[in-house]
Amino acid sequence: MKKTILTFTLILFISISVFGQLYYKTISAGSEFSMAICSDSTLFAWGFNGNGQLGINSTTTQHSPVVVDSSSKWIAVSAGAWHCLAIKADGSLWAWGLNSQGQLGDGTVVQRNQPTQIGTDTDWKMVEAGQAHSMALKSDSTLWAWGYNMAGSVGDSTTANKLIPTAIAPNKKWISISAGGAHSLAVDESGALYAWGDNTVNQLGDSTITQRNTPTRIGNDNNWEEVSAGFQFSTALKNNHTIWSWGFNGNAQLGDGTTTNVLQPKQIGSETNWKMIVAGASFGFALKNDSTLWGWGYNGQGQLGTGDKLQKKIPIQIGDDADFVLVAAAEGFYYNGVYGLHSLALHTNRDVICATGANYIGQLGDGTTTTISSFNCNTGLITGLKEIIVINKPFFNIYPNPSNGVFTISSNENIKTISVYDSYGRLIKHNTINQLSTKLSLTEMVSGVYFVQVETENKVSSQKVVLQK
Repeated sequence: MKKTILTFTLILFISISVFGQLYYKTISAGSEFSMAICSDSTLFAWGFNGNGQLGINSTTTQHSPVVVDSSSKWIAVSAGAWHCLAIKADGSLWAWGLNSQGQLGDGTVVQRNQPTQIGTDTDWKMVEAGQAHSMALKSDSTLWAWGYNMAGSVGDSTTANKLIPTAIAPNKKWISISAGGAHSLAVDESGALYAWGDNTVNQLGDSTITQRNTPTRIGNDNNWEEVSAGFQFSTALKNNHTIWSWGFNGNAQLGDGTTTNVLQPKQIGSETNWKMIVAGASFGFALKNDSTLWGWGYNGQGQLGTGDKLQKKIPIQIGDDADFVLVAAAEGFYYNGVYGLHSLALHTNRDVICATGANYIGQLGDGTTTTISSFNCNTGLITGLKEIIVINKPFFNIYPNPSNGVFTISSNENIKTISVYDSYGRLIKHNTINQLSTKLSLTEMVSGVYFVQVETENKVSSQKVVLQK
C-alpha cells in the first residue's frame, strides 16, 4: 500500500514521540463513528453523532476529527455501537452517547451528549464498549459490566439490565476482555477462556446454543492471551501465536474458508506468527509478527481495504506494507448491510490514521462522504490545538533497563502519573502518584518492549524499556 503524504503546517506538541511530534496512540471504530487518542492525551472523534456518541455536547455529525473536551487528558477509549467509554489520566471512568439500555452506567437511561463521569472511582484501566453493554477492568484486574442484559451479556447471573457498573466473578483476575453484540469474552490470569451471554449461533464456543448468564469456561486450555468479540462471532489469540474463531459464519467472518457456523474454537489456518486479532461487526483482522495486516469476512463496503468489495473466506494480506502496528474494526451489528462497515489502522510512524470502507456519514474522517475500498492514509491531520513545549529528551530516569520486572523511576519534578503501553500502543497500566521517585513493576507481563510515559505538572515524555525474564 502506497502512503500519500499531504503538505500541512506542523504544530508542536508535548509528545512521547522521539521526534517531539504529535502522533496517534490508539484508535477505536464504532458502528458509524470513530475515536482516537493522540500522544498528548487529546481525544478526537468523527462520524455520525445522532446519539451524542462523539461527546462534543451536540448531535451534529462531523466529517473530520474534532476535539472532545480539550481540557482533559485521556488514556483509553472504546467505541461501541452508539455509545463510547473512556478513561482519563486520573483513572476516572467516563461515558457518553446512547443510553437506552443503561450502557453508560450512570444509573439512568438518559442519552448523554458529552463525557459524563461514571461513579467516583479512580482506579479504572481498561474499557470495552459493545453493542448495548459495557465492560471494564480496574487496576486490581477485577471485571465490571453493565447495560443490556436480557441475553445475560453482563454476566451477573440475571437477565435484568444493569444501570451501574456491577462486579462480575469478583474473586477472579482478568487480563483480556471484549464486549460483542450481546455476548462477552474474557481471559483470566491463568490463561483460561470464558464466555457468556447470547449463544443463539454458537458465539460462546461451548458447543451449545444455550444462553449463559455467568462467565462459563470454554475448553480446558490455559494458553489464551487475547479475545475480540464481533456481532455474533468470536475470535481469540493464543500465546503460541495462533488465531482462533467460532460462532456465526454466514459472511465468512470466521476466516476458515467456509460459511458454516462453528460450535467451538477452531484454528484459522496453521500459521504460528500472529500477534493481534480484531473482530468487527461481520469481519475480522489480524496482525502478524512481521507487521503485515490480514483481513477476512464481509467486505460489501470495502471495509477490509483489499481494493474491492468481495467477501474473503480466508485471511488475505491487505496491501503490501509491513509496518502496521494497530487496527480497529467497526463495532455494531450487520443488518441488511448497514452498520459496522468501516475500519481504521495505524502505521509505525502513527502520524495519520488509515481508513477504509463505508463513509456515507463521515466515519472515515477524511472530510468527505465517499466510500472507498483501500486504506486511505490521509485521515486525521490535526489542526487547531495550542502550541506548547516539545519535550524531546526524557526528563526522568528509569533503571535498570533492561530489567527482569521491577524498574525504578526518578525525576527532578513530582511525578503525577505513570502510564505503560505495549508495543501496539495499548494501555496496560496506569498509576497516579505525587512523588519524585517510585517503583514500577511489570512482573505480571510477558517479556518484550514497553513504553513508559511519565507526566509531571508541566511535562510529559516517555522512554522505551525492555522486560527480560
